[in-house]
Amino acid sequence: MYKEESMQRVAYHLQTKAIGASEAERDAFARSAYNRYYYSVFLRCRKMMHEMNTQWSSLPHASYPEVLNGKIDKFFNSELKRARKQEDGQMQKEIESTRRAVKALVKIITNANAGRVVADYEPDQPVDFTSADRFSLNSIEVTEAHAWAGQVNILCNTVATTWKKINV
Repeated sequence: MYKEESMQRVAYHLQTKAIGASEAERDAFARSAYNRYYYSVFLRCRKMMHEMNTQWSSLPHASYPEVLNGKIDKFFNSELKRARKQEDGQMQKEIESTRRAVKALVKIITNANAGRVVADYEPDQPVDFTSADRFSLNSIEVTEAHAWAGQVNILCNTVATTWKKINV
């Protein structure tokens, strides 16, 4: 997980630089922090997708939510039906939990990408420095962006573990 962790550290560094930067530079540091927070999430998701199907790791960023909501969720739904037929209560619980993880993952990826797009392509949308050590962009608090990587790591582990268990 070296690359994802590095992105997270760089994002945090940029976040702290934004807080201490001059008026002229803090917007650029803040935008760069959101960009790096997004990429830490993206890289972790790409790693999971690669483990599940090597072809999925080369998909464009915007395709990840579609694949997660589509092929991956349908796969788990099909396996849930199979577990119900086999009356495997433990597997049912695990798959249901994994399907919730997929939905949560999609929500974070979508939100993070929306923030990245604003950070990268909409310079007229201001970063809102709400206090001495906090700011937001596109209604995304920097503390929320900072938390994405940890949440995504847990969610990806859940999805990948169940996928592997089913596809043994």
